Amino acid sequence: MPPSALRLPQQEGLMSRQPTSGQDPQLDRKTAPTSVDRKTLPTPGTISFHGGVDTDSPTAQTAQSPVASGATTIIGQTFDDLLFLEELGRGGMGVVFKAKQKHLNRLVAVKLLLAEYHLEPVRLARFQAEARAAASLNHNNIVQVYGVGQCPVGHYFTMEYINGRTLEALLRERRMAIDTAVSLMIKVAQAVHYAHSKCVVHRDLKPGNILVDQEGRPVVTDFGIAKIVGKASFTKEGVLVGTPAFMPPEQAGESLEEVGPRSDVYALGAILYNMLSGRLPFDERTPLQTVLKVISAEMPPSLRDLRPEVPPELDHICMKCLHKQPADRYQTADRLALTLRRFRAGLRQKKASAPVEHKRGSTTMRKITPSVLLTAAKTGEQIRAAGKATIVGRSSECDLVLRASDVSKKHCRILLGRSHAVVEDLESANGTYLNGKPVKRARLNDGDNLRVAEHEFLVRLQGFGEGPDGRDRRSTP
Repeated sequence: MPPSALRLPQQEGLMSRQPTSGQDPQLDRKTAPTSVDRKTLPTPGTISFHGGVDTDSPTAQTAQSPVASGATTIIGQTFDDLLFLEELGRGGMGVVFKAKQKHLNRLVAVKLLLAEYHLEPVRLARFQAEARAAASLNHNNIVQVYGVGQCPVGHYFTMEYINGRTLEALLRERRMAIDTAVSLMIKVAQAVHYAHSKCVVHRDLKPGNILVDQEGRPVVTDFGIAKIVGKASFTKEGVLVGTPAFMPPEQAGESLEEVGPRSDVYALGAILYNMLSGRLPFDERTPLQTVLKVISAEMPPSLRDLRPEVPPELDHICMKCLHKQPADRYQTADRLALTLRRFRAGLRQKKASAPVEHKRGSTTMRKITPSVLLTAAKTGEQIRAAGKATIVGRSSECDLVLRASDVSKKHCRILLGRSHAVVEDLESANGTYLNGKPVKRARLNDGDNLRVAEHEFLVRLQGFGEGPDGRDRRSTP
């Protein structure tokens, strides 16, 4: 992607929130971060929406700064070894610049606190908390924070510079292919689970806060309203923060005590819904109407109603994330990622096992070689058993080698017949399990869960049940 990709009207670089020229203004309102006084919800006419995060104090009087109110005189200047090159975007509290860190000769992104907030303790504390939250995370799909500081133009922190575009910008151009959307969401969900493992709940996950670099790597950004589990929150009671189109009911309503990792799972489902359907789960005209729809009992339209080619299983996965009650969603982002990996493995297996048609005279023959595809539950890695007898074990002499201490040298074997497949334990030390039960010898069925010691695999069968004429008799290939 040429560098000019970051110099669009919206300036779609890191954490950009400004509307693109020609973008639907209704979409801007629905996806912009919002602060709402909860106490006014029953009387819609009195609700006031504000961009950015919540505050209960008036804007403090501060000295003039190049960062205030859209001024760009900071461009071309150097502070603290940082040469400011261009503005990338503005958020609720800060401005993000592309800069060159001269001593290390590298490009970085610099987030500066808006000048009018320098003397507001709540704003400053939240800004510093964002830096600490992101700095505590070290994951390939989360933006890396390099350092924090203060210079003549204010408080700032430096971050990894992502040469790419927001997911929001990409989705404005085209609806995403199913496999691409699933693969991207797997990586984002894994990153979010990692953040949760470090006690960080994002609370503002949305396409505008996910950057996609030139290699297709998604990067989660903007921890400006993140919640650190176990620590005091900067969000006052009675104030709503987040983005209405992607926030869960407990965050939009009165159940603040329930805001946690499962709230981020809802947002992940809303992002997946947006990628697959090209629209928001609740597509209302105003932020207020969106909030009221989110906290209602109504569910979004089925993905298959909007895009019929979406498989029913994927529709179910997405809608499970969007359940109104946190207990009805996936309980962790990792569980969502695992479910999506299994779905993707099955989807790719169906494509790979599509029969090759050979015409013999006027008869079309469908010839498929029987095999068993095993997809590792933890990594998504796939291995195939295609011979009549495939031995699985730790020894390099085995047909399928599992390098793990709890796997026996020759642990089990998979036997393929014309119409079925069988797994047989070879007196292993830690056992072979099928659907959670220990087995000595058992028939494999499509969709089974096979566990070799402590290593789980999803079983997919291909080419079984053929008749004497070589035609595939299975109803589902």
